[in-house]
Amino acid sequence: MLYSLKIRAECQGRHISGAERMVAPEDVEHALLGLLRRTRQHPNGEADSVALTLTRVTRPLIRVSALPVSEVVATDPSDARRVLYAELTRMRLNAGALLSLFDGLPVMRGAALVDGLSLARLEPDPQRGIRAANMDYADNREYGKHHFREALCLASKVAACPHIAAELCVSDDIHYTTGYFSSKERGYIRITNIKKPGDSRGARMFIFRGAPDDVFSCIEYLEQAPVLIEHFHFDNCPVAGRLCFRQ
Repeated sequence: MLYSLKIRAECQGRHISGAERMVAPEDVEHALLGLLRRTRQHPNGEADSVALTLTRVTRPLIRVSALPVSEVVATDPSDARRVLYAELTRMRLNAGALLSLFDGLPVMRGAALVDGLSLARLEPDPQRGIRAANMDYADNREYGKHHFREALCLASKVAACPHIAAELCVSDDIHYTTGYFSSKERGYIRITNIKKPGDSRGARMFIFRGAPDDVFSCIEYLEQAPVLIEHFHFDNCPVAGRLCFRQ
């Protein structure tokens, strides 16, 4: 049996942070304290409202292998953009148009779901976006904030969706200037200096590749399907071993 824990913190109606875990009953209290501690230490500000949801997982678990990890050390945001452009072009996507759309995304809780061919936004609510949720590592005893760990977990679930071609992400944390590009084919590519320090802008884009009839099942998987990420050993990955315990 597992429980899904989700926490969301706001300040004067503005989203500050969100996090989630899927844990065994005996770990609920420990995980809850870790999530609450994060809301008091977030660089985007101190929360004045915190909402917590605790739900028993009743659907069958899906087990997914973690994406392989690599890293590109970009010198500045322009260099990082060239990396994103090259990765999208490699996938025979309209890199320029997708990056322009990505740059213009409004602040929202979730990700934009964008058709890779037509560039149409596919979310039912474009102000909210799509929230990839209900995922965790199969063996995870870490309860603090680790950008890399959490990003890889989410990216691995998203990439396992049959109708997602790729994902682009820039964190809205003002002190975290690393983003990533991920896909089934290329794995998780960590990209440094994707924005300047102090920049609070962030965005996430899921690039959809499928038929119109596939959109509903894609969204349902991303938001509802409980997924455990397996087969990744942080200590044995040169990139992960350097990152996961200090960021």
